[in-house]
Amino acid sequence: MLLVAATALAGCTSQEDPAYEAAWEPDDALQRAQEALKDDNAPAQRVRFGAPHVGSGMNEKLEMSGDNPYRFDVVCDSTDVRKVTVALTRETSKKQVDVTCAGTARKHSVRLNFPAGPPVTVTVAPAPIDATGLIVWELKTINPSNVQGCADDIVGC
Repeated sequence: MLLVAATALAGCTSQEDPAYEAAWEPDDALQRAQEALKDDNAPAQRVRFGAPHVGSGMNEKLEMSGDNPYRFDVVCDSTDVRKVTVALTRETSKKQVDVTCAGTARKHSVRLNFPAGPPVTVTVAPAPIDATGLIVWELKTINPSNVQGCADDIVGC
């Protein structure tokens, strides 16, 4: 009888149980986000990187000089916030994109293309201060032949 009870209790605390959910940890979140930002299909050079807390939001002015196009990749890792809205502004053009936040689950990054030119300002409103999570992003230059989809996601195609 004691063996049956011990086996039952062990099953309740097993990390293999699908109902088990690990606690959100910033280091683990950053690793998951960086994995989601990896792109094995198109060679790219990282220009800038950031990982602000969802409670801080984001306000970055991204310089885009040179001849090659740029790609802005972003992912949100949070168990408290369902999505963040990324607002992009370049001169008079504006666009908003929702980025779904996934906690400890596998996630995919949102990728936005821009031609070289005037700076792009990227903003995300702060989430409630007690929310845990990271907005992980990187700006890359890519070869023009590697642009997938629209070449200018702010102005549109």
